Amino acid sequence: MLPRVAGSEGSSGRWSVLAVDDEPQNQRAVRRALADECRVVTASGGEEALAALSREPFALCVVDHRMPGMSGTELLAHVRQTHSEMIRVVLTGYADIDTLLDAINSGHVYHVLCKPWDARELRLVVRRGLERFAAERERGRLRRELEIACAGARREAEQKSRLLALAAHELGTPLHILVNAIALIESTGLPPAAAGWVESAQRATSWLARGVTQLNTASRIRERRLLLRRRPTDLGALVDGLLDELSPASRERRLHLVFPRRAPTECAVVDPDWIRLALWNLLTNAIRFTPDGGAVAVEMEAPGDEIIFVVRDTGVGIAAEVVDEIFEPFSAAAGDVLLHGSGLFAFGARGLGLGLATVKGIAEAHGGSVEVSSVAGAGSRFRLRLPLDGAPATGTAAADRD
Repeated sequence: MLPRVAGSEGSSGRWSVLAVDDEPQNQRAVRRALADECRVVTASGGEEALAALSREPFALCVVDHRMPGMSGTELLAHVRQTHSEMIRVVLTGYADIDTLLDAINSGHVYHVLCKPWDARELRLVVRRGLERFAAERERGRLRRELEIACAGARREAEQKSRLLALAAHELGTPLHILVNAIALIESTGLPPAAAGWVESAQRATSWLARGVTQLNTASRIRERRLLLRRRPTDLGALVDGLLDELSPASRERRLHLVFPRRAPTECAVVDPDWIRLALWNLLTNAIRFTPDGGAVAVEMEAPGDEIIFVVRDTGVGIAAEVVDEIFEPFSAAAGDVLLHGSGLFAFGARGLGLGLATVKGIAEAHGGSVEVSSVAGAGSRFRLRLPLDGAPATGTAAADRD
């Protein structure tokens, strides 16, 4: 049974087929042959056929090639322009090649049957034609649904970008005022009882400032406004500096930070500030999801014309169902929102869910990439790839600025 698509069926729920022939006996023959296949409407010529087409839709038309007034080829050429989805079949007693080519080229004919045609052959051609019509209709429906879904996804992405930018802006201004106000209060000579409150307020504003900075960076990345100041950078020294900064936290949690001895040529043309942020996010992510007493290792490789950072940990790993979206902003991989906290390095602490998305944006702005392999309960390994020569990413808005 063929699937039904509203708009080309008769009252019986069957497909409607238009049969056009100037001979009444031929019309009756077509109707008899197709009685079990579809609903048949007949017309004796081109003008009558066009009138029928104006009244109702048809899935397929069977047209005699040689008719007085408007030929079958002319009619089908018109049908192609006004009803392009309709399947078109030609009946002809003139089997010369020019006639067939004319019919096919002018009307994009699905099939040509030569007279005298066989009823079984006609039924088979019509059946296959209706199947094709149903398939094309279904493809069209699915394509429209996909276009609607894609448009919705684009709108959501644009709304998310606007929300990030708006949140960063709206929070940034009062935060700046609040920081200055706390500094002024502290400078006025507070009683001992108030000192603890001021210190707590300073920690809270620092935490809030980190969140606003993350929102602002994420907004710039989504809008491809990440501007780079590239220069030759000793990446090994950059990693050394990061590990020195992270050492107190790692000692407190008995974590082993490992960075094997490096070669003296680990340099690349990058923006050191952005690369530092990318590596900071990878390392702090590894620290926060590695239990006390575990290990976090950084390795550097320089195969060919790129440099690769590998950050490995012995942490909790990433669940298989969310690993593919780990680099998306606010993805489920960031964990339960109720478990988010302000701690930078505490085991299991979670942030806004923007850190790895930021890593991806920084890597792509440099013409590189980032990837992850992970098994839940068995740790994770991130690979950050960067070109050595600072080649920009094709099709991005990343730019150098003096």
